[in-house]
Amino acid sequence: MTEHFLTYSDPDRIADGVKALAELTEPDRPFTRLVFSPEFQQARQWLQERFEEAGLECQIDAGGNLIGTRKAPATSANAGKIIIGSHIDTVPAGGRFDGIAGVLAGLEAVHFLNQRQIDLPFDLEIVDFLGEELNVWGASCLGSRQMAGLLTEDVLDRVDQDGRRLADEIEKVGGAGTPASGPRPDAQSILACLELHIEQSDRLETDQIDIGIVTDIPGISRYAITVRGSAGHSGTTRMEGRRDALVTASDIIMTARDIARDIASQDNRHFVATIGRIEVYPNGAATVPGEVKMILDLRASNEHSRDIFMGRLHATSADIGQRESCDIEIERISAASVAYMDDPLRERLTRAADHLGLGHINLSSGAGHDMAHMSRIAPAAMIFIPCKGGLSHCPEEFTTPDAIARGSAVLIRTLLDLAC
Repeated sequence: MTEHFLTYSDPDRIADGVKALAELTEPDRPFTRLVFSPEFQQARQWLQERFEEAGLECQIDAGGNLIGTRKAPATSANAGKIIIGSHIDTVPAGGRFDGIAGVLAGLEAVHFLNQRQIDLPFDLEIVDFLGEELNVWGASCLGSRQMAGLLTEDVLDRVDQDGRRLADEIEKVGGAGTPASGPRPDAQSILACLELHIEQSDRLETDQIDIGIVTDIPGISRYAITVRGSAGHSGTTRMEGRRDALVTASDIIMTARDIARDIASQDNRHFVATIGRIEVYPNGAATVPGEVKMILDLRASNEHSRDIFMGRLHATSADIGQRESCDIEIERISAASVAYMDDPLRERLTRAADHLGLGHINLSSGAGHDMAHMSRIAPAAMIFIPCKGGLSHCPEEFTTPDAIARGSAVLIRTLLDLAC
């Protein structure tokens, strides 16, 4: 026998939360709520007020995470704690649901427990992780990195174009602004970390499936590619003698695309490669480009496939450089290994979806999330809900309050399962 998801979550309350947070944006650039911005601080205040109204004890931890805790009864033999969380910061001109849906879904779990006067045998923490989105300091998932013991002094000492030091900004929101000496002290007592998120792709919508149960968060690697040729006058430098860095870079971009397509067609796990940032020097209309700098973003659920890709790219780039008389340098600037979601937790999510009569499939994340870092210190799992057209990180990003309520119901059923 199945239960209706409305037994667990209130779509109207979710819609009100989405609307309230959507209004806390840069007025001329919706939906923009950058970490540490005035809009972010206003949204944090709004969220803390909702936490307190729901009876949660609020604190800001060393990583600048806002945590609302529903304590287990004093008479209970406390068996640990469970974290449900996501984030409320956005990318520039982003969407209303990325991260926000997950925080509101966690709050729905608290409302459910309160309304039914259900005591859990463990503490429940609802977390707004600080700075999940990539920021001007070139770092993402600030709060979860700190919580997992992975935020380093090198990252904290970074200064943006306005002279702001990252550590100082974390201090301003109530965090410590110091490197993590290790995972949070009570990490051993964390029974589970759960997150709901929009899919940010169109698989669930296209196949008309309610819930995606995430198998893994791919390893994300980034490489700096520099192509050095020779600048020259566009009108007088003969075609046969040119060392055009941009033409050479174009060949590398197409090559990366072709290799990625080939590997993705042979590997049933997630694999994508993107060159999305390019700087051309001198960047003049009447000048042959002398140098190009690019960033390659590589995301793979299979690290062997990543290594194959890079081996082929290095070899082919060497051939391109020789043919075009340009020097090519490829340097890895960051790397994270694949984060596998916890199998027993995924089984509980599956049972919860079945109990609610919701369709579900297993899928890889594609994007990075806070649960990638939390999975390093505790069992972690994620569910996805449909995202219209697969559009995300843009104002057109959309899901429905009902879709969030369905996902929240799965989280709540899983929470009750864990309590048993």
